[in-house]
Amino acid sequence: MAKRYDLYTKITGGQRIDLFGARLEQLPLIWQELIDAGFETGHAYGKSLRTVKSCVGSSWCRYGVQDSLDMAVALEHRYKGLRSPHKLKFAVSGCTRECAEAQSKDVGVIATEKGWNLYFGGNGGMRPRHADLFATDLDTDTLLRYIDRLLMFYVATADRLQRTSVWTENLEGGLDYLKQVVIEDSLGLAEELEGRMTHVIGSYQCEWKTTLDDPEKLKRFRSFVNTDQADDSIVFERRRGQIRPTEMIEIKELS
Repeated sequence: MAKRYDLYTKITGGQRIDLFGARLEQLPLIWQELIDAGFETGHAYGKSLRTVKSCVGSSWCRYGVQDSLDMAVALEHRYKGLRSPHKLKFAVSGCTRECAEAQSKDVGVIATEKGWNLYFGGNGGMRPRHADLFATDLDTDTLLRYIDRLLMFYVATADRLQRTSVWTENLEGGLDYLKQVVIEDSLGLAEELEGRMTHVIGSYQCEWKTTLDDPEKLKRFRSFVNTDQADDSIVFERRRGQIRPTEMIEIKELS
């Protein structure tokens, strides 16, 4: 797809593939080809879960004590499409050597010989923060149950554009209070929170496909409302063999 549409391409630190430079009117064509090939939207355009980063775990690493790849895939499919106050980043490491950098994510999972350690509230960015150790040696069902409750409590109570780290720090009672709510069910909300997550999982949709099936939504992918003509004011130049936007000062120099 990158070669076909001449897109700038890179692999991110979260193990995603970035494709830059697609024109507005090209997006439905690109989405259709990707969907036909078996892909679905990654929701990177929304405040939602990005991909779940993982090491190779016990599948390929001699130090791995659990199958981190299998867990990462399960988490990504479970929480994909969840809309939240801010973006969410997950990671799963197959041992305490932490090659997936799970302790720098909103939700981090690290394998132990007895199960999984759950970390919450980490992030990179302008103010990096290590995630807090939330619970230890969890079996898979308990791990998923705690993550369900954590995420839905965060979605329900955090301010808009508030990362999990800031939300946790601003909670009265902090991490101890959050453990009481999620693990001990001190507010009696556990069943409701799990039910909300079940609804979110059951109502998932690939938003690319939904858009392609709706003629009204497709009208948004035109540069001009009264014509299908492309916007010829968009100018690219080549750098390192790939395209990049030409800056306004460079356009003036060319003219």
